[in-house]
Amino acid sequence: MSRRRKRRGLPQRLLYYTLLLFILVMAYRVYRTWYNDYKYSHPQIIEAVTTNYSEEQPLEGILLWDEHLIYATQSGILTYPSPRPRMVAKGEMLAALDGSPVKASYPAYFYPGLDGQEGNWVYSKLWPDFAPFPEFQDASLIENGTAMSRGEPIGKLVPQPQVLRCIAYLDTSPSLERALRNKENPTIRIRTEYEGKERKAEVVAVKSSGQKLKVYLRLPFFPPAVLRSRSFKANVVTDVQKGIMVPDTAVITREGKNKVFILQGNSPVLQDVEGFPADEKNFFIEKGVRHGDKLILDANRINEKERIW
Repeated sequence: MSRRRKRRGLPQRLLYYTLLLFILVMAYRVYRTWYNDYKYSHPQIIEAVTTNYSEEQPLEGILLWDEHLIYATQSGILTYPSPRPRMVAKGEMLAALDGSPVKASYPAYFYPGLDGQEGNWVYSKLWPDFAPFPEFQDASLIENGTAMSRGEPIGKLVPQPQVLRCIAYLDTSPSLERALRNKENPTIRIRTEYEGKERKAEVVAVKSSGQKLKVYLRLPFFPPAVLRSRSFKANVVTDVQKGIMVPDTAVITREGKNKVFILQGNSPVLQDVEGFPADEKNFFIEKGVRHGDKLILDANRINEKERIW
């Protein structure tokens, strides 16, 4: 008798749970319909607040300068007055070979070492292509007391004054493109770790490939310490702009133009705006919105022909 009851009870329980699941699903659908209608009729509103915006990105490039090798005028033991790179005047002693001096023929930086790129590291080879920069090593100092043969290089002269130049790759951005748009005297602001302050670098040439820019710069400094390596690192900082920063959901694109919904009374008004994506989640508005305007956060859900609330 008990076995029959169990057999009868199993289909009843299955039916019960099936009906319960059906009720839950229908309740969820009703809730979602109500919730979507509620969100449409009660959209989230944000207030436009003026803010400052500036971009910063790392710059990693290579340095270029004019240089000339200095060779041993005779065989002998090499000695330097100073083992460090330094400024030398015309006629100043650079080194001595068995006591016989080697002198500078013009004002320059003297670097008592080599990196193997002398004579090969030139603009005509490094600028044309969008290829990775060639590998190189830091310069190695030649030690005092080294036995040299006549004609061997004992260091290099870098004529002064001259402008230190740089070739680098950058990611394109609206702010950076705006800085480069000045055809008369395009400049970008850079900040080096060792200086810690912003300086303007003159942009001599630019070319692009996709989202990458290749720039040729004239740097506003040339300390002798940079001769140790042909690599250069800095940060590029764009000018500060005033505008409105909003979540990107507040901006829609229609007919090729960026637009937002500005709430006027209880009606949404579609407004053209000018700006650019600041990052993956935010949009920076330069024109079209004023401080204090009320914007609809989720613009894709709004029909401008209907009133809100």
